[in-house]
Amino acid sequence: MAEKLQRPLVIGGITLAIALWVLEFLQQSMGEWGIYTVVALGISGGVWWVQRRSQPLAIEPIALRTADSTAVKQALNEASQVITCLQVELVDAEPALQTVAPHLSFLQAQAHQISTEMHRDALRLMVMGSKGSGKTTLIQQLQEDWAIHASSPVVLFEAPSFAVSSAEVGAEAVALKQATTADLLLFLVTGDLTESEFQLLKQLAVRKRTVLIFNKQDLYLPQDRQAILARMQDWARSIALPDVVAIATAPKPLKVRQHQPDGTVREWLEDQVPNLDELTQRLTSIVQAESRQLVMSSSLNDAIALKAQAVNTLNSVRKTRALPIIEQFQWIAAATAFASPVPTLDVLATAAINTQMILDLGKLYQQNFSLDQAQKVVTALGGLILKLGLVELSTRTASSLLKTNAVTYIAGGGIQAVSAAYLTRMVGLALVEYFHTQAPNLMMTEAKPLAIERFSQVLQTVFQQNQQTKFLQTLASQVIDRLVPKPASPKIPTPVTPAIAAPSIPPTAAPVLLQPIPLARMTLPQPELQLLDHNGSSVHVALADLDSIPSDR
Repeated sequence: MAEKLQRPLVIGGITLAIALWVLEFLQQSMGEWGIYTVVALGISGGVWWVQRRSQPLAIEPIALRTADSTAVKQALNEASQVITCLQVELVDAEPALQTVAPHLSFLQAQAHQISTEMHRDALRLMVMGSKGSGKTTLIQQLQEDWAIHASSPVVLFEAPSFAVSSAEVGAEAVALKQATTADLLLFLVTGDLTESEFQLLKQLAVRKRTVLIFNKQDLYLPQDRQAILARMQDWARSIALPDVVAIATAPKPLKVRQHQPDGTVREWLEDQVPNLDELTQRLTSIVQAESRQLVMSSSLNDAIALKAQAVNTLNSVRKTRALPIIEQFQWIAAATAFASPVPTLDVLATAAINTQMILDLGKLYQQNFSLDQAQKVVTALGGLILKLGLVELSTRTASSLLKTNAVTYIAGGGIQAVSAAYLTRMVGLALVEYFHTQAPNLMMTEAKPLAIERFSQVLQTVFQQNQQTKFLQTLASQVIDRLVPKPASPKIPTPVTPAIAAPSIPPTAAPVLLQPIPLARMTLPQPELQLLDHNGSSVHVALADLDSIPSDR
C-alpha cells in the first residue's frame, strides 16, 4: 500500500517543483506582468476547452432502411413462421387461451395483405401538422392540380392533428401510429419549429421519407421568411432530412390601391393564387425516382412490425402456460421447506425443485436443457440471488408478515416456506422474462448458456415489480392456508327445549365451552402434506415421493 502512495506523491512533488521553477524563470525574464499574461492565457485556454467540450454533439444522420422484394419476402417469411408456431401452440388450447384465436386470424390476414400490397402501384401520401396548419386545403389543391397528372397513382390522406402543447401529448402517439400506413409524409409547420415539433419530426424521419413544408409563408416579411426557412434547413440537415420547401396554400388577399384621373383613390382586395410550385416539383421528382422504393420500404416495415406482434402474442401464450408450472413448483418448495427440520436440506431440496422447474420451462420455450445445464443454471442463480441479497430480503419480509399468525410464526417453518415459495416464483418469472428477451425458438433446440449479466437485470426488475406488500400478503396467506390446517371451531351444544314448560323444573345449566389447546401442546402437521395444483384439485403427496413427481405434464 505504501508503494502505491509513493508514486503519486513523487510525481506531484516533481510537477510542483517544475511549475515553481518556470514561474521564477518567467518573473526574471519577463517581469511581473509577464507572469500575469501567461496565467491569463492559461485561464482563457481552459475556458475555451471547457466550452468546446460542453457544446452538444451534432446528430449523426440515420439512413432510412433500404428495401427490395427479397428483403420484404424474407421478413414476411420470418413473420409467417412465428404465426405458424403460434397456430400450432393454440391447438387444443386451454380455455384461458381461447381469446387468442381471433388475434391469430388477424395476424394471418395481415400477412396476406402485406404479401399483396407489396406489388401495388399507388403511392400513399400523408399530410401531417398541427391544428390550423392548412392540411385540408393542401390536400384539396394537390388532388386538383397535381395528383391527377402524376406519373404513378397517388392517394392523399390527412393524419390527425398532433400536439402543439404538452397537454396533448397523446395526439403525437396517434400521429406516429398513423404514419406507419403511409409511404411519404408531408410535415406542415407555419413558423419556427417548436421543440415538440422537432422531436416528432426526428422520430418520423428515421421511419418514413419525409418532406418538411413551411406553409403560410405569406404571413411573414421577406427577410423574416428567409430567416425562418434557413433555420428549418439547418434543423433538417441535423437529422438527415433532405427536403425543405416553402409554400402558401391560401395566401391572404392583396390590397390594391389605384389612383383615379379625378384625384380619388380606389382600393380593393385581390385574391392571390396559391404558391405550390416548389412542392409539386419536388413531389414529381420523388414519385418518378423513388415510388417503387417507398412502397417496398413500407412493406418491409409492415412485415417487421407484424413479426414483432406475432412474437409478443407467442410469448404471452407461453407465459400463460408457464404460470401454472411455476405455481406448482412454488407450492412444492413451500411444502418441502415447511416440513424439513434441517435448513441444509431446505437448500438442497429447493435447488432440486428449481432444477426440475428450469427443465420444464425450457421444454415449454422450446429449449432443451440437459440436467447438467439446468444444475449449472441453478448454481449460477443461487450465487446471483445471494449476491443481490434477495434471500435476506424475502426472509425479512416473510417474518414481518407471518408475525400476525401465531401458529405459523411459533412453528418456525412458515418463514422458510414463504421464502422458498417466493424465491421459487421469482426465479420462474425471471426465467420467463429472460426467454422473452431472446428471439423465440420455433422448434426444440439445445439451450444456450445463460447470459448472467442480462439475467441479473431481469431478475432485479422482476423482484422490484413483485415487492408490493399486497402481493406478499396474498402469497403468505396462500401458503398459510395450504400448509397450516385450520383448527376446527368448537361446537356449542344447543339446549333442548322441553315440549311442556314446567315452572318447577330448574333452569338448565349453562353449557361448558371447550378450552383452547395451549400452543405448547400443539403438534406440527404430519409429513404428509396437502398440496393443491393450479386447477384446484387436492393431491396428497408424501415427502418421500417429492423426488418422484413426474416432470412431464
